[in-house]
Amino acid sequence: MHNTTTVPCRHLPSLRLMPLSLLAALLLPVAASAAPDSESDVRDPAEVYRQVCAHCHAPDKAVGPEITMAFPEAAHEARGNYIRMTVRNGRAAMPAFRQAKISDPELEALIQALVRGDLAAGAANEE
Repeated sequence: MHNTTTVPCRHLPSLRLMPLSLLAALLLPVAASAAPDSESDVRDPAEVYRQVCAHCHAPDKAVGPEITMAFPEAAHEARGNYIRMTVRNGRAAMPAFRQAKISDPELEALIQALVRGDLAAGAANEE
């Protein structure tokens, strides 16, 4: 014979849940508007490159490979996928960067600027 103990279940009366649900309904829009991926928080690709990438990838640093040269349009998708995977997962000496450091919209804009070569002229003039 097994000894079992039952714990009484205590449910909050629906009157006590009303203020909690009202509070949650009021706070939900505030929490959603404070999301870090809002359009106003997205940095320019050149700024992301300067703040995050140029420390190693600028031509005068010679730590990482040069990443600002343009690629043929046929290679944009493959190069973009490679950059995305390398940024998020790291590779060799390059660390992985989380979304807190480079958000997804910033990363996508940075990839487009890199594969088109938009940052090549600006990268040579940095620092």
